[in-house]
Amino acid sequence: MGSIGLILLFIIGMGAVITEMFVPGMIIGICGVVCIITSIVLSYQNNHTILGHLLVGCGLFSAPVLLILWYKIFSKTFAIYESEEGFSSTNESLKNLLSAEGTTLTPLHPSGIILINGERVDVVTRGEMIDKNKKVKVIEVEGNRVVVKAVSS
Repeated sequence: MGSIGLILLFIIGMGAVITEMFVPGMIIGICGVVCIITSIVLSYQNNHTILGHLLVGCGLFSAPVLLILWYKIFSKTFAIYESEEGFSSTNESLKNLLSAEGTTLTPLHPSGIILINGERVDVVTRGEMIDKNKKVKVIEVEGNRVVVKAVSS
């Protein structure tokens, strides 16, 4: 294989690695890495030592550059999201429901919906089944999980 063929094989490999950033699945990326390594090995085997050194240098230079590009540019579009400052996945208003009483809108088997102060709330019981239109009391609020029990009338 001539020098031009080795350079083309290296460029095809780099193109496949860059394509892997957009099309996840690792097959294209693995094929690209194999092309890059093959072009470097063949350049040394065919006594193209300077070309081999050049390809190794390009590979070593491009690896961190591609990682930085992937992180800086593509992370905003694809896989990596920085956490929002002050973001909380829990609903703080649910903590105010502790010890509140309401009425079941659906049967709780063991989860369902209750009405507390005109507001629909998704709740669970501790395993017991509670029929529709029964009084319940909130006994525990943990994150977004609201636990209720039946109130004897």
